[in-house]
This record gives sequence, C-alpha cells and structure tokens, in this order.
Amino acid sequence: MSQEMLQAWSAIRERVKQKVSGPTVYRALDALQLVTIEGETVVLGLPHEAYSLVGHLNNPTVRKWIEQYLEEAYAFRPQVVIIEGATLHDWHLHQRKQEELRRLSEQSARKREAESRVYTTWDTVYEQVGRKFAETPGRSLASNRARYLNEMITFVRDALTRLPLETEADERQLNRIIERIATNVDAPSAIVAWFILYAPTPPKTEP
Repeated sequence: MSQEMLQAWSAIRERVKQKVSGPTVYRALDALQLVTIEGETVVLGLPHEAYSLVGHLNNPTVRKWIEQYLEEAYAFRPQVVIIEGATLHDWHLHQRKQEELRRLSEQSARKREAESRVYTTWDTVYEQVGRKFAETPGRSLASNRARYLNEMITFVRDALTRLPLETEADERQLNRIIERIATNVDAPSAIVAWFILYAPTPPKTEP
C-alpha cells in the first residue's frame, strides 16, 4: 500500500467525519483502515478488537459519504467491502469464507432442485418416502418415527399439489405411499391417511 494511497484515505476519512456525528461513529471511523484496492473493489478493515463498531460504518448515511468521497478521490464508483481485520491476510481469509458460503449456497440450491424432481411421478415419491425413513437416525425410537411422520405429512401434501389425483391408478399409488409410511412408523394406515388428507398442517420440526 503506497503512502500516497494511505494519505488519500486519511483525508477521505476526515471528510466523512465532518458529515456525521456521534463519538461512537468517530471511533469507528478512526479505527477504519484502507487494506487494499483491487480493481474497483476498495477493501476497508476494522481491527479485530474494534470490529464490534462495524454497524456504525454500515449505517446508510455513513456508508454513503464513504462511497461518495472514495469515488471523488479515485474517479470510479467503488465497491466498498468492510472486513474484520486490517491486513491482506485478513482480506484473503474473508475471500475464502465468502467463497465457502457461496459454495454451500449453491450446494443447497442443487439439493433443493434435486428434491423437487422427486415429484415427477408417484413412483419417485414412493421411493423418496422410503429413502427418508432409511436416513432417519434412531428410527427405532417412537419420537424419531413421529418426526419422520410429521415430515412425511408435509412431503406428501406437497406432492399432492404437484401430482393431482386424476385416475384410479393415481389413487392406488397414493395409498401405496400411505401404506409404506404407516409401516415405517408402525401406525394404522387409515390414521396416516387422515393426517395427510384432513388434519391441520403440522408444525415444522427442527432438523
């Protein structure tokens, strides 16, 4: 980081302080450091011990003045990132964390997409009902079978919105699914059918 860039940031910070008020905001700005500029991304950092002040910097008014004065100084519209830490190592750690969050988000999206495909036929719903029971931990316990049943009520109801019962064959397929759930939870199939078709919507359970 060149001395010129650091001096420019110091001047920007003082200009921002003239536009805002409050001792806590001033402390946050005083602690805020220029870490690096990559393309049009301006990385600002708060030392770890001062990161609790980040909310004051993300205040829309404070952030507006930071962005405006950065734009005037560097002649481009900056993408401002405020990280915990004030070194390049902290910036690279932040990037890795963001990449991991993106990866997990994409993985979750792919999982949801894959699960949505189970509704293409009643056969795939039947297979999913069995798979989910096989994945249920401690399924010999009544409490865990109850959680599985609770999940399956919502699951089959959702399937019913996507795969309407149009023929007698569809009805037989649905009853086959209900029988499988009933067998899995050791309950009368008529009771399981009532829960799916007529009972109030069950509450969501924690994973």
